[in-house]
Amino acid sequence: MKQKLIPLVLGCLAALAFTAAAQRVPPPTTSGGSGEALLNLDNTVAVHGYDPTAYFTEKRAVKGNKRILERLGGGTYYFASGGSRYLFLGNATQYQPQLGGFCVTSMSFGRLEDINPHMFAVYNGKLYLFRDPEAQATFWANPERTIHEATSNYFELARQKRSRW
Repeated sequence: MKQKLIPLVLGCLAALAFTAAAQRVPPPTTSGGSGEALLNLDNTVAVHGYDPTAYFTEKRAVKGNKRILERLGGGTYYFASGGSRYLFLGNATQYQPQLGGFCVTSMSFGRLEDINPHMFAVYNGKLYLFRDPEAQATFWANPERTIHEATSNYFELARQKRSRW
């Protein structure tokens, strides 16, 4: 009986060792979770230091306080108040800007362009940012198509970024 258990135990130990080694380095992802996302950051600061919750609660861009911050997914978010920070922590994926915080309209054309934090849209409960009023107007002409094309391009640009590592 012991002779039959030894190979089984050794096989299980080998499988566990292999699994543990494979889990040490997770594969990169493009967003949501571990891995490197494609983010529009100013030296790690997201949304140019504006409070991401204010776009929803105050319907305008509000500059965040550098002392009230949260680090999440490779970016640092500033908040106008502690209450805004707690609101963000309650549902960060809702308040984070879509498409890494790049201009959604530019992204729909396959370009990574910076944003003007005062140019934004909250559409279907998600935050989209734009570089200028023209980009914002183009978005509103057909938001579903712009989002679809921008999302496709985002994942392709993130894949290209990872392949350069």
